[in-house]
Amino acid sequence: AVRAALAKLPKDAPLDQVAELIKRTAFKITRMGQLVGNLAARELGVPFGIVDLSLAPTPAIGDSVANILEEMGLESCGQCGTTAALALLNDAVKKGGVMASNHVGGLSGAFIPVSEDDGMIQAVRRGSLCMEKLEAMTAVCSVGIDMVVIPGDTPAEVISALIADEAAIGMVNSKTTAVRVIPAIGRSAGEELDFGGLLGYAPILPISKYSPKVFIDRGGRIPAPMQALKN
Repeated sequence: AVRAALAKLPKDAPLDQVAELIKRTAFKITRMGQLVGNLAARELGVPFGIVDLSLAPTPAIGDSVANILEEMGLESCGQCGTTAALALLNDAVKKGGVMASNHVGGLSGAFIPVSEDDGMIQAVRRGSLCMEKLEAMTAVCSVGIDMVVIPGDTPAEVISALIADEAAIGMVNSKTTAVRVIPAIGRSAGEELDFGGLLGYAPILPISKYSPKVFIDRGGRIPAPMQALKN
């Protein structure tokens, strides 16, 4: 729905108008969800809970967060400008949705699971989207490095370091992050793994194998970050 709305906007429309259109679209969709939720709660005789404003893609063509970013003016998701476009999208969805619902909760933002988003899959195939860019995108959206397939021979310490990187982004930015990667046993970067259904399929992304073993094997805890220094 958001992508279809943006497709009607002139290509030279300023980003302020892009954000406003996303905000209005999010308001309409969320308001409908609120009304349906109220009806369902009344029929079931239970209190209405929350509305989650998340944009959650599926592998179906046309149901892609990456395609929304491309409709905003990017040639391919993952290129320079992707993080800025995703930040704009996330913020506009929240601003529109929070006005339309009595109670907002959940993660409320754009999800970027690679295997569950056809546009993300195509971006990986084209080579415009890599692991490092995905990590940068997680700093401005919901969750983290999600549904990414990595080579089956990836060392455990590399995966641990990837999790540590995402945890650092979450702690410093006071936001939710996570890592959901699938080591494809017996498969290498460039091949594809098909999960079927809503879990979709994905090309296997290469991941840096420069070893963080000494860093990870130190153990202990990274101290919580300082969020402010006020007298």
